[in-house]
Amino acid sequence: MTWNRSYGRVGIVAVMVIGVLFLHYFTFRDIRYYHAVFRMLFYVPLILGAFWFGIKGGLAVCIGVVALYAPYLFLTWNGLTVDGFDRLLEGVLFVAISVILGLLVEKERKGTQALLDARSLVAVGKAVTEIAHDMKTPLMAIGGFVTQVARGLPEKDANRKKLEIVVNETSRLERMVKSMLEFGRPVELEMTKIDLNKGAQEILDLVAGNAEKNDVTLHADLEPELPLVMADNHKVKRVFLNLVTNAVQATEGGGDVWVTTRPQKGKVVFQVKDNGCGIQEEHEESVFHPFFTTKKSGAGLGLGIAKKIVEAHGGEISFRPNKDRGVTFTVKLPTNGNDSHRQGAKL
Repeated sequence: MTWNRSYGRVGIVAVMVIGVLFLHYFTFRDIRYYHAVFRMLFYVPLILGAFWFGIKGGLAVCIGVVALYAPYLFLTWNGLTVDGFDRLLEGVLFVAISVILGLLVEKERKGTQALLDARSLVAVGKAVTEIAHDMKTPLMAIGGFVTQVARGLPEKDANRKKLEIVVNETSRLERMVKSMLEFGRPVELEMTKIDLNKGAQEILDLVAGNAEKNDVTLHADLEPELPLVMADNHKVKRVFLNLVTNAVQATEGGGDVWVTTRPQKGKVVFQVKDNGCGIQEEHEESVFHPFFTTKKSGAGLGLGIAKKIVEAHGGEISFRPNKDRGVTFTVKLPTNGNDSHRQGAKL
């Protein structure tokens, strides 16, 4: 919503509220039927405010109306008569409607946005798959032919070193294409009972060398009584590896990464916290978007694929900036798995 449009809508709501208040204050108090109708008119700006601005708009209109109408109510108050009690009930109803209407609008907006994101993701996935398929075969051919040519040259030949660079870059592109193909395909799960603590410890052991190289200290706080989870062991470990590796890379040059697990009402929680460079505020909405990355290398599909895997399990993945430095990623998985995705998930 543009600023001009937003200000215009605020102006419309404000004019409506002031207009209804004008009718109240400048109409004879004895004409009660008119005032009853005027009170009903307050619902028009309330509905518009909630519809245009959600819960904040509904509450703002409600507070404004109550504050500006209170002096008139005080001037015309004749005690807790039937009419006075009726007006008090109307006020309570007005406040309740502002809250309920605002929440319903917010819920509808989130649902609509989620649907649009899902459709966009499907379209991107199809496009990515087609592009990756077209790139895969030529890259494999280039890599194979260049490797054969390089093997036929002496080790000290300058051209061989150049060809080795071509081979390495081709391999990097092949890995990128593999990620693109995986992102575009449905997530297929092989569900078994797994121990997340065991998987988390294996990932920590795997990245320990890289963490030490970057002067990063790993900390593990794994809940001993963590229940087993119905999940795809390979894919869940891939999510863990992505999150821990990202945390180590964001903290390189000295810092700490904490990995914790804990149970939570039918779910298990896996958290990765670091005190690294964090995520800039303008990038927060794009973190899970495909091809978004702030790194010098990589396709920017790691977190997008991780999100698909977690949601295919019926779980949630989220992040929040830490108060001091760094960021915390949280994965929540249901202990009983997600029956509707055990054979495969199309996201």
